[in-house]
Amino acid sequence: MPSNQDNVYLSQALDLAKIRRGFCSPNPSVGAVIVKEGNILSTGYHFAASSPHAEVDALKKLSSSDVEGATIYVTLEPCSHFGRTPPCTDALIKSGIKRVVYGYSDPNPNVAGKGAALLQARGIQCEHVPLPTINAFYESYTHWLRTKEPFITAKIALTLDGKIAGKEGERIQITGKALQELTHASRKAADAILTTVKTILHDDPQLNVRQENETIAKPIYILDSELNLPFTATLFKTAKSLVVFHGKLADLTRQKEMTDRGVRCVAVEKNEYGLDLKQVIQQVGQDGIQDLWIEAGGECFSAFLKQKLLQRAFIYVAPCWLGEGQSAFGKEMAFHFHSAEIQWKQFGMDALCDIRW
Repeated sequence: MPSNQDNVYLSQALDLAKIRRGFCSPNPSVGAVIVKEGNILSTGYHFAASSPHAEVDALKKLSSSDVEGATIYVTLEPCSHFGRTPPCTDALIKSGIKRVVYGYSDPNPNVAGKGAALLQARGIQCEHVPLPTINAFYESYTHWLRTKEPFITAKIALTLDGKIAGKEGERIQITGKALQELTHASRKAADAILTTVKTILHDDPQLNVRQENETIAKPIYILDSELNLPFTATLFKTAKSLVVFHGKLADLTRQKEMTDRGVRCVAVEKNEYGLDLKQVIQQVGQDGIQDLWIEAGGECFSAFLKQKLLQRAFIYVAPCWLGEGQSAFGKEMAFHFHSAEIQWKQFGMDALCDIRW
């Protein structure tokens, strides 16, 4: 029977999994805690794709005598198949672990139920103890496995009168420090970030993670129908990688110039909204991206909303009135609130409208 201590140790394993969220795709981020006689002996987490999984990371820090008779708490059901690394079940069986407690049943058909069944067949007590926090943590992983598309969250910041930029489209700092910190935390937790060439031309953003003493580059996807991305853009210095989606008739010479500078160019069809966003997100999903964070202007935000391609939206609202300025959504407000879950949260002087579909 699961105990309250099981929940405590699984929550600690979740804290470990959160450390590398946004860096493990196409694998899920996982945390593990090894406990014996009420004492935590070791912890581990999956660092990145092709690196040891959380269970192996925790086990390698202990001797066989330490592990014998212990319990391992892991956020996700241990894998039982060969992928980029050997099966975790093999390592657990050889280790002498007595009991395995996992928080989420892996929806991957290569794993689902097989890892737990194999451990039990080898005499290891194996229990699934679900926690709402762990279920929520693996929401994007499950979405990606089932749809082969990323779980998409779009963010936009606006004033009380619905403005997002100055009269000429110039960048204006709208929200305060608390929501800026949320933005950087969200970038870090995402596998990649998507923006538009229009945003780059207006703002020349860095779109990296800047927290305390660390700066982290993330993969960036750019919607750029005519390949107008300037080679002077800051992103060439701050992005981990650049992928540009463009129309199929885009200039071939320009494509070569982009490729020569390390940019991956992907041609997609166009429709009434511009580039075919469904094709875009399907390609992003094929790249193994599970969590996609969108930072762009109102036009891009509205296009994703109109086509019902978002799983979540963050609307930052600052308590100020800009007057003359660029409207967030133009003439059309493209909100689809049907079946949406909406929460309002306070961040300093600002408000966050958190919408889920």
